[in-house]
Amino acid sequence: MAKTSKPTILHLTVDQLHRSEQNVRKKPSSAASDAEISASLLSVGLIQPMVVIQREAGGYEVIAGDRRRRLLTALAEADATRKALTFPCMKVDDLSKVTEISMAENRAREAMALPDVYMGFAAIRAERPEATLEELGAMFGYDVARTARIMRIANLHPEIMDLYSAGEIDDAQAQAYAATEDRSLQIAVYRQLEREATRPHEKNASAIRKAMNSGNHELTKLMCYVGVEAYREAGGEFEADLFAQDGAGIVQSPDVLHQLVEQRMTEDKDQFEHNISRNGRVLGEKWGLADLQFSWAATPPQIKQYGYLSTDHELRIRNPKRGDLPKDLAKIYASMETRLAAMIGEDDEPMADQEEAYEKLASEIAELNAQRTIILPKKGAVIAVASVENDGSFDVELWFADRAAKGAELPKGATEQRGPKPAPTPAEAERARFGLSKDNMQVMMLIRRDMIRAELMQSASAGSSLALDFMLFTQARTILTPAQGYGNTVYFHGEPQGINDLPHDEDGTTKIHDLVGSRAERTAWRTTKGGLASGAWMTVRDPIEGFALFRQLPDTEKNKVAAMIAGHMLMATTSVYSDGRTPRMVRELANCIEAEAGFGRWRDTVELDEAFFNTFSNKARLALLETWGLADRAKGMKGNETAAFCARIANCDEEDAKLLGLHPDDVAEAVNWLPDFMESATVEPLPAKEEPEADEADELGDEDQDDDHDQIDEAA
Repeated sequence: MAKTSKPTILHLTVDQLHRSEQNVRKKPSSAASDAEISASLLSVGLIQPMVVIQREAGGYEVIAGDRRRRLLTALAEADATRKALTFPCMKVDDLSKVTEISMAENRAREAMALPDVYMGFAAIRAERPEATLEELGAMFGYDVARTARIMRIANLHPEIMDLYSAGEIDDAQAQAYAATEDRSLQIAVYRQLEREATRPHEKNASAIRKAMNSGNHELTKLMCYVGVEAYREAGGEFEADLFAQDGAGIVQSPDVLHQLVEQRMTEDKDQFEHNISRNGRVLGEKWGLADLQFSWAATPPQIKQYGYLSTDHELRIRNPKRGDLPKDLAKIYASMETRLAAMIGEDDEPMADQEEAYEKLASEIAELNAQRTIILPKKGAVIAVASVENDGSFDVELWFADRAAKGAELPKGATEQRGPKPAPTPAEAERARFGLSKDNMQVMMLIRRDMIRAELMQSASAGSSLALDFMLFTQARTILTPAQGYGNTVYFHGEPQGINDLPHDEDGTTKIHDLVGSRAERTAWRTTKGGLASGAWMTVRDPIEGFALFRQLPDTEKNKVAAMIAGHMLMATTSVYSDGRTPRMVRELANCIEAEAGFGRWRDTVELDEAFFNTFSNKARLALLETWGLADRAKGMKGNETAAFCARIANCDEEDAKLLGLHPDDVAEAVNWLPDFMESATVEPLPAKEEPEADEADELGDEDQDDDHDQIDEAA
């Protein structure tokens, strides 16, 4: 028997190692596999030596383990300190066996069985309990999600892990048991199924998850609706199934989940109600759900025919009308529809390379459609049935309440089954609680209001600011809370009171909008108003809670609110609909502001430029130039030239005055000129009320009457 020579072990740097054409592995490895090996090399170093032969040009060729050489070289290039490291290599002296050794080394390796991999991770975790998922994954190039799934299976109950290693349960069953980290629940479910199941499918992955109450379809979609974070913040416990595709898991507090769903449904229903309209009417102070003939129902209307009870699908409003989008959004919507149509192929399906873009664009179009107002039919009571879809989205179906509401006849042999009676409104419930009719309830409300008025006056006399706070809070909520109007319009409840909001205040001609809307003061006003609208006392949904927060504000903040309300009242007296004259009270207010400490001349902020003089008529500009002694020059000018000339004269300096040949007195008058309505001065008092004078005809009549009496006396 030939004596075998002992292999030579060399310790070489990466610079001494080179690729060999005699390596039988030619196909490049995958990037994922390279990442795993690189992580292992960084974590524990080179475990299996490379096989090398002498290289004629110097150094050594790697005939087995070229991937390890390539990855070690890449790591050394990324970190120069690794170039000095040496790695174990087995040198082959018999060159006739190079191919045989390369083939044997590459084929002899066998991938580890999955249970062995998981138990290996469990052993690492036991040795390094402080290691995080990120650190464990970094050892083998795994991301956190994959490492979390591996550790879930590594945490299986020992008895179940032994069954998995022995092949008595498959990968899918192991993943089903790993839906929870609770080992006691895992083994309890296993023993229950072993005891009760009589057929193989009764112990498969689906049966295991069902026994664990993991992946319950109804609970899963409700969890998607409210969100895991909100559920946990409310005190609910949830364990995600890391091997499920739809975010399923074990809901340990279903009562908490159902309570959250009920709250969320109430909010979504309220939002839906404010997005419906009928014949131009929407929810508000004047119209309610009863006026819109709209109500909520638990189930669709049903009909009984031929002895069977079924949903009356003829009453379904399948494509309710929608209001128009605003002009700016309508253009975007039309462009998106055009792009969406271009992504459709000849088979009416999205093109192969456009599927992802198609889905994204379709979802954006759906979001825009959701902003459209829902227009109910002109006549007939309508009910809405709310539900949560499988993907966790909120959906509402609209139905006519019954066949009479739609104006349809009842089929022969059918009897109509009306749905459950809708729940009473809060007002109806309160009246029923006291046993009062609607009129009597109205009387009680009026009496209560008068009592509150008297109490408010008494509290004000005692020095309380309750009445003032209530007035400021309610007016501020009125101004800062827009309401959805017909279509996509927005209106404010304060408009009937003469309180205009900014968008409506800017209505009017383009000239007015351009001149006024570009002022710095308008931008500052918008910023201030936006800051107030974002306060906690405004954003809270319940106004009662908001009033409590408002009362806690410091006086400086309340003064800002009062200033905002006063500013809106000021807008009401100086809107584009006025006749162009400044009210006396507004002029006096300007004088008072100028007299306040720390405030300068407000009129000095106005720039007398060409745009300003364009607001005057040409006739007024000519009259103004005449008062400045420039009537002769203005005669030869066109109407569109006088505004620029007025601005030049009003802002000219000495050099410009000399260039124009202007008299110094005229220049002084022009430079110091301001329109009368911008001058601050004592506001003239109202004219005194004149007493009516005696009628001369009456006086003459009395004298004639006296003459008649004298004549009668003489005759007597």
